[in-house]
Amino acid sequence: MLTTLLFALNMTTTEAQACAMADAQAAADAKAEVEASEGNKATFKVEGMTCGGCSSKVIAALQGVDGVHAAAVDYQAGTATVAFDPAKVDEAKLLEAINTTGFAGSNS
Repeated sequence: MLTTLLFALNMTTTEAQACAMADAQAAADAKAEVEASEGNKATFKVEGMTCGGCSSKVIAALQGVDGVHAAAVDYQAGTATVAFDPAKVDEAKLLEAINTTGFAGSNS
């Protein structure tokens, strides 16, 4: 039983390290997509995120806003970067979307 528990703990720790690196790469790729997108760009601070699931929740909220072209969220850096159509949405609406996720968004 102890061996099984130690094996499971080791696998979880190794997976968590791999995920953090993969999450960082995914965030960098998404940010490059935002930079290549049309429209205005805005970056926000997002406090309280601790994992890729947190990032996914914020991305989904931002992508659900009409006028958002692309969104990148990096939980490790605590940022969200968004490309958007200023004729359809403004930064206040984007912050509102972030804050509906339970995380604290603010202008960076």
